[in-house]
Amino acid sequence: MTSNTAGGPSRRERMRAETIAEIKASARSQLQELGPSGISLRAVARDVGVTPAALYRYFTSLDALLLDLCCDLYDELIAATRAAMDAAPPEAHLERMKAWVWAFRAWAVGNRREFELMISYPEDNSAMSICADPKDLEAGDLDPVTLKSMEHAQLCGHELARFYQQTEGQGFEFGTITLPEMSESLKQELIESCSRMIIGERLPLSWVFAFTSAWVRVFGLVTMEAFGSLPVRDNVEEYYKAQIKSMLKDFGMEE
Repeated sequence: MTSNTAGGPSRRERMRAETIAEIKASARSQLQELGPSGISLRAVARDVGVTPAALYRYFTSLDALLLDLCCDLYDELIAATRAAMDAAPPEAHLERMKAWVWAFRAWAVGNRREFELMISYPEDNSAMSICADPKDLEAGDLDPVTLKSMEHAQLCGHELARFYQQTEGQGFEFGTITLPEMSESLKQELIESCSRMIIGERLPLSWVFAFTSAWVRVFGLVTMEAFGSLPVRDNVEEYYKAQIKSMLKDFGMEE
């Protein structure tokens, strides 16, 4: 006799899912206490109450466990960011993009150890990059963590594309974005890595450049604050607001 209902998971499947969740919760607890380098399969096995050998029935290696945990953390960040953006009306694109910045900041600063893992894993290709080597790549060619990183970036990138599409041709006078001199190779790389993979639309190069520049600034701000390196300490929120205004000016916009 089986205990599963028609179409639902079996008892064995439910137990396996519960054990996997317990393993990842233990790994996250170690992460919060000791940082990414402090996580060990032996300690996780001891915490969960299984032998180290039994743990390999669920994760083939520590890297496999960290990859799965990273994906879960991105899901948390994405959910928090989407909820913050959805608090603004669908047509309020600027407010939604600003909400993306504030949500990213709040989650990273509030989950510093988790954020540390996300920006350092995998070691040879930081998961928080906009994209790995995007040339000739499609989404199916990328690892799960990079895909999650892209999904987070796309929340803002797609919002920018919708803003551009909504306002272009409707009387909105875009400010002039002055591009610095750059090689054709760099221009093509920006189009490939940002426009194709993140924004999802063919926007003017000036907008693509402004978006990548803003991404670098936001990521730098969030990372420096999360790790206590931001030079401003008493007026951090005001500093973020000033930076957001400056980024909007890069697009030729005013709040």
